Amino acid sequence: MAKSSRLSSFILITFAILISTALASTLRREGVQFGKRQWQKIATRDVTGDGSSVDGQTFDYIIVGGGLAGLTVANRISEDPAYSVLVIEAGPDIYGADQSKFLVPAGNLYNTAVGTQYDWQWLTSSQSNLNGRQLHWPRGKVLGGSSSINGLYMIRASKIEHDAWASLNNATDKWDWDHMLAAMKKSEDFQEPAQQVRQAVPSLGWDSTSHGTDGPVHVGWPAVSYPAIEGFLQGNAQTGTPISVNPDNGESWGAFVGTSAIDNSNWQRSSSRTAYLNGADQRPNLHVLTGNQVTKILTKGSESDGGVNATGVQFAQYSGDQIRTAYARREVILSGGAINSPALLQLSGIGDAQQLQNVGVDSVIDLPGVGHNVQDHLSWSISYAPGEGVEMPAASVTGNAQADSFVNSATSYVNTTTLFGADGAQQLINQARSGLDNAINSANVRDEVKAAYRATMNTQINDVFSSAIGPIEILHALTYGTIQLQVALQHPLSRGSILINSADPFNGPTIDPGYLNSDIDLQMLRAGFKQARKIGQSSAMSNYLGQELSPGPSTQSDAQWNDYIRNNVATEYHPSSGCSMLPRAQGGVVDPNLLVYGTKNLRVIDSSIPPLAVSAHLMTIVYGLAEIGSEIVINARQPPPSADNGQNNNNSSGNNGASGGNTNTDGGSGGNTNTGGSNLGIASSAWASSFSISGGVIATLSMSLATLLLL
Repeated sequence: MAKSSRLSSFILITFAILISTALASTLRREGVQFGKRQWQKIATRDVTGDGSSVDGQTFDYIIVGGGLAGLTVANRISEDPAYSVLVIEAGPDIYGADQSKFLVPAGNLYNTAVGTQYDWQWLTSSQSNLNGRQLHWPRGKVLGGSSSINGLYMIRASKIEHDAWASLNNATDKWDWDHMLAAMKKSEDFQEPAQQVRQAVPSLGWDSTSHGTDGPVHVGWPAVSYPAIEGFLQGNAQTGTPISVNPDNGESWGAFVGTSAIDNSNWQRSSSRTAYLNGADQRPNLHVLTGNQVTKILTKGSESDGGVNATGVQFAQYSGDQIRTAYARREVILSGGAINSPALLQLSGIGDAQQLQNVGVDSVIDLPGVGHNVQDHLSWSISYAPGEGVEMPAASVTGNAQADSFVNSATSYVNTTTLFGADGAQQLINQARSGLDNAINSANVRDEVKAAYRATMNTQINDVFSSAIGPIEILHALTYGTIQLQVALQHPLSRGSILINSADPFNGPTIDPGYLNSDIDLQMLRAGFKQARKIGQSSAMSNYLGQELSPGPSTQSDAQWNDYIRNNVATEYHPSSGCSMLPRAQGGVVDPNLLVYGTKNLRVIDSSIPPLAVSAHLMTIVYGLAEIGSEIVINARQPPPSADNGQNNNNSSGNNGASGGNTNTDGGSGGNTNTGGSNLGIASSAWASSFSISGGVIATLSMSLATLLLL
């Protein structure tokens, strides 16, 4: 009788502890859903810069890169406490003396992190078509990656582009528009515009049903706006580009004011650091190491033995520093971004075998597509003095949260018919088709890479140029006391590369974007500048613009525009495609499950995998692909191997057991993929996740019961 009483008491106490722990964990970890104002105090219990704390340790997953994709994946795959996750980020955390650079939206212009320690400060090779200029490629070297330092644009690509991406890979079950839309919505907490913004820009349009409201990334508009933006929208309408009232529904063309990654509870930037790591960094199974650069992915085995196995990573703080090692029991996930991911694969022996041999790296997998098919958006502006009495934002950070939340995401995507006229557009398309063979055959790359060029360029010419998609973006900017119309090439036919030049991981790769190798790109940009000037000359903008400052009204001929372009254009900060998702025979690096070809457990999840540049800004796309990638990782889970590479077995969560089956990020059971909600029908996925009992918890409970019954 006494034993029965003790057992009953134990069960009641145990379940009370489990329920209260789960509730506290949920409210702390999922505050984005239950308390959208609570993330003011930052917990960094296990964000550390001490590499010795993880040296020699084993984790279920190692994520290389704590940027936009890396932190998204880290959050999702660590929701189950039975799995330990280590994130290694080369840069520091965003919180500290310089945190205003990362949290104040206007800081991306006036208190910028670009060119500082928080920027990788990449530099391209000399570009012959840009008069020998080398261009800066800023990339965030900080927790949150470029989502912590970029322009905050949350502009989606079109249904046509996403469906084309999926078709190139025969992967409509994962990567078409419908799947990407669900994933992008999953990441979002959409916020409708403030009344002042609606009044300043009456043509601002949106459709809440195109957005998610339960995700961690706050998406909306700044607290304030300006009438000049309405003039820009109307100027587009007067020159052939209609105003779009719902650019996020798969028809991302026309003129509109895009959403930005801004939290309207405090008017601060919403980055992957603030969205996916705040709160999650209190999980005992999630570990984040900052200030350390991964220098090599460790592997064993070979393709002939059934596939290469990634066993861990080496990392160091700087060149000459002690090399440390962490081991992966299940997977290594590469989220280093558009430059670092292809470079690290090569440093680890995965790439063109001959090219690797030339720089002193032993080949592990001959994969010629690594670092090739690189595409980037080229951009520059026509600048104007503001018209007399035009209301403009402050020319520096003011200290007022609402005023400093202003970023201008007004833009237009202009199609080829508007740029060239119907006949001119068809002539351009015919020219692109007729020149394709020569452009591909003359490229000094392997046949697999040429196949990538052919597949992706044909898609651009046939599916993009002849559609409503805008291969030219024209952005509106109100900065430093000027008004600018910024022209940006979205679908370049030029292809580039990111290739290591030595075996030293701290040397940095050679970045050759191949800018303007295709004359079609030059023609597109030239037409874009002419269109931007037409917008500037429209009656709708006449009250807002003063004198044209640059290039000036004397620039009229094609030759003059060509000179202006070659002397001035720079990156729009959207490099992609160096680890393209394509069939291996077509220069692909990863398959539709994001596995690097020839490996069993090495994935790439970041902006290097889209095979095509898109008419959009990359941030919302990368959040979406990271959400899908997380589900792929979770649904691939199998019981853990009996041994872990012969190294020290330390699952830092305290649970060495697995959940025993596929896990769903939204709390569903089995192997089902669900991007929208819980398979259990529970209103919040957080509750389903928190109250699921993992294998480790069951094991602990069983031991406790056994002990009690022995009393």
